[in-house]
Amino acid sequence: MYWQVTELTHAAPTEPLPDGPRFVLHQHRDDTGAHHDLRMEHNTCLLGFRIGGDRFETGCWATEKMPHPKHWLEDDGALRRVVAGRYGWRETDPTRRTVTLYTTDATITLCFERCKAPDVAAVRTLTEYAQTHGLPMERLGELVADGATARRNAIARLCGLSRELDGDAFDEDGWRAMLEGMTLREINDRLAAVETRYDRVHPPLPTSRPEPLDPDADAQDERALRVMHILGE
Repeated sequence: MYWQVTELTHAAPTEPLPDGPRFVLHQHRDDTGAHHDLRMEHNTCLLGFRIGGDRFETGCWATEKMPHPKHWLEDDGALRRVVAGRYGWRETDPTRRTVTLYTTDATITLCFERCKAPDVAAVRTLTEYAQTHGLPMERLGELVADGATARRNAIARLCGLSRELDGDAFDEDGWRAMLEGMTLREINDRLAAVETRYDRVHPPLPTSRPEPLDPDADAQDERALRVMHILGE
């Protein structure tokens, strides 16, 4: 189960550390990369989150940690202790969890929101697409990002040309709402129709033009002699 840190705020403490379960935040790097381990006391063990990234900040991805022994509250081993203190839950919804970490130097509010995972049908579709086109699974995220960028660019061009053609009569909000429900191929089909309209109103200039002749007859004769000389060689 994946979570994302959607809120991380620091405030100066306004009172001594409250009573409550303890926590410790360690910084660590292993085979999977740099991360922080937020370990929180829960009955006879430690639970918490593995928060990816070098920095402890909003936007980081997190996964729930398996139970760990309590000795990590006192023994850092080879890890770097960032901060420790007491904690209390503010929200424990299935899709959103908010915890306050109390230390001697700061009060930290940390919110985790659960990221919806793709269902079995979506995973099967992506897997079959990768196999059919000979793509490694790790490239699928890149292709999704490329597709989203292509959609945004096509919609922006369609709306820009339509505004130029129709002025205030063009309902951009309505068109964008309609286009969002279409595939990229359908969007490009409508864009091609708009581009055809635009080219009729504003015909494109030719890529090359004939060089104008010099009206001076003497100059024309001199040019003709040079051409004949070149051909004679």
